[in-house]
Amino acid sequence: MIDAWNDIARAEERYRETLRAAIADGVPQVKIAAAIDRTREMLRRDAMTDEQREAFKRAEAERLRNRRANRTRN
Repeated sequence: MIDAWNDIARAEERYRETLRAAIADGVPQVKIAAAIDRTREMLRRDAMTDEQREAFKRAEAERLRNRRANRTRN
């Protein structure tokens, strides 16, 4: 358990260092926020069980079908 906690602490520090570097390099905060959102979504999907991932894929496919259907009507 302690090893996992230490791994998390190291990952958080690397994350903060990366953010500091991006800010120092002049990366707009909007771009940083978008990258954080993508990373958060990736982590959320990685944490899903196989059943949850399949349900998510089905729901995503349904959203795409609905979006495409709405475009053809307009």
